[in-house]
Amino acid sequence: APVPAIAARRCFGSQGSKLKVAILQDQQIPKDEAMGALEAKGFAVDWALEKPSDAWAVCTVTSPVTEEVLERHPECKVVAVSFTGFNHIDFHACKKRGIAVVNVPAYSTDAVAELSVGLTLAVYREIPAGERTIRGGGWVHSAGGLEIRDKVVGIVGLGDIGIRTAELFRAFGPKELLGWSRKEKAKFTEAPISGRHVSLEELFERCDVVSLHVALNAETQGFVGRSLLERLRPEAVLVNVARGGVVDQAAMADLLSQRRFRAGLDVFEKEPIPADDPILKVPADQVVLTPHVAYKSKEALLRRMAITANNLRAFADGAPQNCVLKAA
Repeated sequence: APVPAIAARRCFGSQGSKLKVAILQDQQIPKDEAMGALEAKGFAVDWALEKPSDAWAVCTVTSPVTEEVLERHPECKVVAVSFTGFNHIDFHACKKRGIAVVNVPAYSTDAVAELSVGLTLAVYREIPAGERTIRGGGWVHSAGGLEIRDKVVGIVGLGDIGIRTAELFRAFGPKELLGWSRKEKAKFTEAPISGRHVSLEELFERCDVVSLHVALNAETQGFVGRSLLERLRPEAVLVNVARGGVVDQAAMADLLSQRRFRAGLDVFEKEPIPADDPILKVPADQVVLTPHVAYKSKEALLRRMAITANNLRAFADGAPQNCVLKAA
């Protein structure tokens, strides 16, 4: 069907040229695929990185967009964040310039949920430790690992990722699925999940596996503090695929070193992890570490770029979607 005239006009700038999008950061997929996703939506693309541009929009992942960055792109009308989190965008600077901000929610739901289960299995079945034993010339590593079946699994945060994680854990036949959320979620209590909402205190006390899925903001910074961590039993496993800042990392490192519980961690207070961080001094059999890769499946990264391109197309067409800051 022909494109309506008004939509066709929105594809172009005031001089009849295509609207330009400046990419400020590598998109973690091949460059030609990232550019192609935007070009397919009718945009001209400038692989700007650190260079100034006259672009109508700028596109970042986790690289900060500050006052200084916006000064290099004076024609910018929208910041496209190819990521779910957007606390690295200077909202004050954007508001001052009348710039909108769009993000990409829910692109990595399956990828993150799967790694939560993966880290649990890595700890329970001693997968990294078993490999170290073999590479060291050994064979028998331990008396044996543990099964998820008949365990009590807790999900902290029942958004899309938390719910998907609960669905995956349900397939292993846990004794019980417990959940915590600021608002109770019917999808968690209904079949097939058939979970039960409880307090944070009960969840940390009773669960064999605790998986964290809360966003990082002013209310959740240090949300899982020492008092909650101390409720975990020595056989319990804490999994964090959310954000490092939601846990008191110093307290966690201390308690892990005391063998008060075990953990599977994909996120950290500071990333990359400083060489002197206490978390790196925790005995290797107490924790499995991965370098913030929960979101990073090839499928999720391609999906993220496609949604980013759709966000920009929708904004250009006057029907913004996934807008976290509206233009003044």
